[in-house]
Amino acid sequence: MQENITKDPLLEVLQPQTITFLIVVLCYFINGPAYPFEGNLIWLPLGAMSLCFLLFGFRVALAAIFASQCSEFWFNSQPFFDQLTLVMTVSGTLGPVLAIASMRFFKLSNFFDGEKLVFHHLIFLAILTALFNTLIAFFVSSYIVSNGQANEVIHATDFLRNYLMGDILGCLLVLFFAALVVVPFIKYFFPRITPSE
Repeated sequence: MQENITKDPLLEVLQPQTITFLIVVLCYFINGPAYPFEGNLIWLPLGAMSLCFLLFGFRVALAAIFASQCSEFWFNSQPFFDQLTLVMTVSGTLGPVLAIASMRFFKLSNFFDGEKLVFHHLIFLAILTALFNTLIAFFVSSYIVSNGQANEVIHATDFLRNYLMGDILGCLLVLFFAALVVVPFIKYFFPRITPSE
């Protein structure tokens, strides 16, 4: 006798959102304090967002932004409804979105080959994501500082070097850990919400 399994559309929408929120918050917690005008040695949340966009598509972008905003409030003592913090979290989400979208647009990669992740495509994704995120962060931070909204000085070469290295390392760490541990876990427990393309 075959069981009649009904799909709950609300559950199918909420599962990816919840998983994205938890992964991004966990990476913020593990990463420690953020240094928005200097850069971090390793920036794990960028890799977490890249992972979630690969797994669930861009439909989880709002969950990633909300998780970043909550994490800035919980772990970095930033005001929750601060316009500056919101601009920084939204701009931090654009890097992975632009990297994945451009790779797909130019047909440079498909990240899944059947049931396996393609590792060399993940390396290129990490580098491209870091490049986009670093450039976006540089222009946003420069604009904020030039308008006098922050009492910081940006040294361009230090900023670009620190951000680029931290973003690349953060993306690579999260994406390779995910490829070896997280993706098999999600595929086993939530097989309907993982992509195959």
